[in-house]
Amino acid sequence: MSARQWRNLPYDRVPSVAMKNYKGHFVKHDGKRFNKYLEDVAQGKVKIAAGALLPHEIIADLKSSSDGGKVAELQWARMVEDMAKIGKLNDCIAVCDVSGSMFGEPMEVCVALGLLISELSEEPWKGKVITFHQDPRLNVVEGKSLLEKTEFIRKMDWGGSTDFQKVFDRILEAAVENGASEEQMVRKVFVFSDMEFNMASGHYHYGNYGYDGEEEEEEQRPVEGWETDYEAIQRKFKEKGFSRVPEIVFWNLRDSSATPVKATQSGVALVSGYSKNLVKLFMEEGAIADPVSIMHKAIEGELYQRLVVCD
Repeated sequence: MSARQWRNLPYDRVPSVAMKNYKGHFVKHDGKRFNKYLEDVAQGKVKIAAGALLPHEIIADLKSSSDGGKVAELQWARMVEDMAKIGKLNDCIAVCDVSGSMFGEPMEVCVALGLLISELSEEPWKGKVITFHQDPRLNVVEGKSLLEKTEFIRKMDWGGSTDFQKVFDRILEAAVENGASEEQMVRKVFVFSDMEFNMASGHYHYGNYGYDGEEEEEEQRPVEGWETDYEAIQRKFKEKGFSRVPEIVFWNLRDSSATPVKATQSGVALVSGYSKNLVKLFMEEGAIADPVSIMHKAIEGELYQRLVVCD
């Protein structure tokens, strides 16, 4: 590139981050050959790198991309293909909070991970996400292009909190309607939001700011509200022949704590904080790791193995 020998660039060997950052230069200086390369990728003749990019980094510049989103589209497809081979996240579903307070990186992460989970899930959950709302809906993601799909999720209905018992009602209804077996039932419900679980679950009730134009008076509900909901959820699932209730993984993406903290209560894993390492672990493991696992992952590289602790 520095020598301006654009026609000699081996595009199939360009790293994923470089491809994302320099695609505009490739279009400008070597457009015909670069577009031919993208066509070959789409036809499966050659590969495009995507491994170093996180989902929200791929979708970040879809609207302003100089190549019309072609690179992002192909990198996304490559990422989904690679993760599908690993077999992670194929029995999950996402609840996406796309309220106004989610602006910025939390919104990008929420939309990207929600869409990713929907595309990796197996039937009858494939291509579906659940709205973050007091009357949640199980939506089929609409759109053909990556941009259309992400915009669909961004524009879904939202409320000031969600009713988790109704979330599980929607899941149970879909399972029964599609004749899903115990093995096909969702195992994890990932909730991406910027709220604390007690507030988001309706244990504190908030008005639907921006949703119906009116602010409602805050009302604190009993602390035991979730425990009561969970008992009702277990009963409903048992009545329909399902012995196992999906676990909620509630991820507060806005929390600025330096270390993500995981805590559990009945049927819920609570995660606070956001970092690239946490997203990477989520991608690799198909779950949320605890802080100790995150630390071990960070220091397992070859360079750290050479360190010696002297006491």
